[in-house]
Amino acid sequence: MYYIDANGEKKRPYIIHRTSMGCYERTLAWLIMDEVTIYILHTSLVKKSISFVSSYVDPKRKEKAERYLQEKDRLLSFGAAYLLKKYLPNEEIKESNTGKPFLVNGPSFNISHSGEYAVLAIHPKRDVGVDNERIVENKIDGIRFILNDDEKKITDLSTLFLIWSNRESLVKCLGTGIRDIKKISGLPLEGIRMVDNVRYYTKSLIYDNYSLSVTLKGKEPFNIIVNKIDNLE
Repeated sequence: MYYIDANGEKKRPYIIHRTSMGCYERTLAWLIMDEVTIYILHTSLVKKSISFVSSYVDPKRKEKAERYLQEKDRLLSFGAAYLLKKYLPNEEIKESNTGKPFLVNGPSFNISHSGEYAVLAIHPKRDVGVDNERIVENKIDGIRFILNDDEKKITDLSTLFLIWSNRESLVKCLGTGIRDIKKISGLPLEGIRMVDNVRYYTKSLIYDNYSLSVTLKGKEPFNIIVNKIDNLE
């Protein structure tokens, strides 16, 4: 078990219990901490149940998914459409003037997909952004292009992908588009970053050789609750 520190280096975590009361206090703090719910869907399940999925999702999203020429892109699009239909049913999705989707009367959400996973992040109130990236060597040149001087010193492949996802999740939380990705820092991988004097809290992790980052508007930390979908209903 390890975590990524503010310098992008792997560290082994240690917990020091001073008193039993201190232990109770930390446990209580963890239990009442804010939460982001993540739903993760592998495209193999979508492919296996494509007839069901195509009839289940919103017709407009079905039409969008079917326009993709590559099967992997169609499956990812169908996967995202399934997650939205399953976990945000009967919600009217609109787009802001910058193109960020939002619910008229519902929680904040964000979608990401890469490789073989579609991901949905939901928070009841705070603006949320999520990004997942498959960790592969052939993408590293594109990632290095957006790094700042401090980030370029990092050589660990997984950390570099976490930095990319970290930037993406903040940009998606802001809703300003990819054009702003070089203007923000990808560090720290967990903690507060400031944009236009507004605080955003980010948390990042590695999941099945994918980098996964979540950003919420506000300074308060949060837990990530990951739900992997094992069957489609």
